[in-house]
Amino acid sequence: MIKTGNKNVIITVVCLVLLVLCISVGITACAKKQDTGWKENKNYDLSVPTLSEDGWYLVFEDDFNGDNLNENIIFGENYTGNREIWTTSPHAIRWKSDNKDKPQQACWWCPTMVEVKDSNLIVHSRYEDNHTCDGDCPKQGRFTSGIETRKIVGDNNNNKGTNDELLFSQAFGYFEVKAKIPNSKGLWSAFWLQSPNMRKVGNEGKDGTEIDVFESAFINSKKSKMGHALLWDGYGKSAKSNGYITELSQNLYDGYHTYALKWTPEYYVFYIDGEPTWASSDGDVSRVKEFLRLTVEIDAGDGWGPHAQKIGKFDDSKAADDFMVDYVKVYQNSNFEQYICSDDEFEGSFDLD
Repeated sequence: MIKTGNKNVIITVVCLVLLVLCISVGITACAKKQDTGWKENKNYDLSVPTLSEDGWYLVFEDDFNGDNLNENIIFGENYTGNREIWTTSPHAIRWKSDNKDKPQQACWWCPTMVEVKDSNLIVHSRYEDNHTCDGDCPKQGRFTSGIETRKIVGDNNNNKGTNDELLFSQAFGYFEVKAKIPNSKGLWSAFWLQSPNMRKVGNEGKDGTEIDVFESAFINSKKSKMGHALLWDGYGKSAKSNGYITELSQNLYDGYHTYALKWTPEYYVFYIDGEPTWASSDGDVSRVKEFLRLTVEIDAGDGWGPHAQKIGKFDDSKAADDFMVDYVKVYQNSNFEQYICSDDEFEGSFDLD
């Protein structure tokens, strides 16, 4: 033991010892490790659902066979909702530029970036200096987009969710996509579910939780990784969240892979290529219907993405890799339907900051 009356010396010595330990065993060993207890939690059924077994039935399957959205979707025999369930993401600015002197670094969502071709949904991402469209996009800027089962009512630049028209929504079930994520710096793709009530504060996540099935923000990682996340009680001061970064052996930036969510009344299970990669009951589990989103976003000049990941800066000089989706499948379980709640059952004010 080093005895001294100078507290700063003690702190310095302790820090030096910790630094040496970190260097000797590797930096990652000193970093905070994620809780992997979900793997042994007996309350989680980690198996992938099988159609026509244990209450599971098909709601819809979209293989994007056609030239436009909403063509040749296969609906299950119990489905009674809209037959046109997809629209493009809000035709508006997504992120303002982080540099006021370079407004062209803002990210815009524009329908012209969405294409259905060769049995794929294709979302393009590129910089254009002579952009033309039917909306309010600038001539010069970064453009990408996505699709979702929600239609904005009112101003696309003010899509807080409280007035959305849900073309398709579902509480609980199994949701799977097969997709090729873009292998380009400065952008990320995602498959996520969201509820208009997600911004209502005070009910934990029971009244709606943003469920990020995957977010591809790991292009600079030396290991193959993917992120999952749950967010509830809005995005302001009351916001709560939990995320999980999983490591994999396969290279997710090479070819197509499947990403899935099993959402039960008690917990969520996330899957990649048919293997469970996280399970959680955080937010007390959403009990309301939510809409689907498949989107791409571009950094606003700072080179950062979700999960505190440095994704690099978007290269304006060339078109980025496309986000390509081969199919979307949605199942429901008849045993879960009795637990579905209405948005109106939950009181509370909306976080609209």
